[in-house]
Amino acid sequence: MFMTIGNGEYKISPYMEKSRLKETEFLSVSTYDEMEKRATTWGISVSILEEARRFGYAKYDTFENFDCISLEMPDFQNVMLSHGSVVIYLEKGRAFFFTSQKQRVMDLLEESAKNLGERVSLNRVIFLFIEAQTKEDYDVFDSLEKEIMDLEQILITSQRHNCVGNIISLRKRLMYLKRYYEQFLNVLDILEENENGIFDGKTLRSFKMLNRRTERRYQSVINLRDSVTQVRESYEAEVDISLNSTMKVFTVVTTIFLPLTLIAGWYGMNLTMPEYEWKYGYQFVIFISVLFIVAGVYFFKKHKWF
Repeated sequence: MFMTIGNGEYKISPYMEKSRLKETEFLSVSTYDEMEKRATTWGISVSILEEARRFGYAKYDTFENFDCISLEMPDFQNVMLSHGSVVIYLEKGRAFFFTSQKQRVMDLLEESAKNLGERVSLNRVIFLFIEAQTKEDYDVFDSLEKEIMDLEQILITSQRHNCVGNIISLRKRLMYLKRYYEQFLNVLDILEENENGIFDGKTLRSFKMLNRRTERRYQSVINLRDSVTQVRESYEAEVDISLNSTMKVFTVVTTIFLPLTLIAGWYGMNLTMPEYEWKYGYQFVIFISVLFIVAGVYFFKKHKWF
């Protein structure tokens, strides 16, 4: 698919007339399977494109007379997944998009061109396409913040709930977002330098604003990650308190019955003792045992140990 742009208008066609190359700006969208053929036709280095496909979340490479951008298209409804990836080969006046999701990329580009109306230009379309990669992230921030607040509420109300799985899930998603925004910011920083003069001044100002917004989102991710760390520490403290309470009960019970263990051990010895012949020896041992138990319970109750 080709999109030609000129005189405030755009046109979409399945092929590009080479006679119009000097008259208009244009972009094309191809799949990765079509990449080698398209690159050969337009004199693009296939090795550079293949290298660009092997990236993390976002990458920007500047070469002589052209730039190459690699982007992951995140799915902010499920941040551990993505809508696919795209490699953008940029020269002044033309751009080539190679992607695993051709229809999605085409829809985003056409929507960008429509929104621009008479102000449509190749630079603005590329800007809106890149901006769209972070356009749906507000919902995920609201969702993550609500999830963290729910976990805090569970801890405050002392509800019995195993928070480990929720905390691990939150940390994974926030780590993904952190790495994505780190690399996306790197792309915007290099893009603003505009070494090959591909973008005009107005578009560069738009990229600077996008950079500032992305920095705020990155800071939001850091803040949310700190909140999850606090929740984890609170949960660990709650578990420690619960464990300490359990250990206190065991300690008290053990201490109360320790004298009885001594008595049992004493009279369990295979020796002849005088009190064996005493008429009230058995009752006396029972009395002493009960007395130790009552005294132990009274002592611990008085000191509010349980």
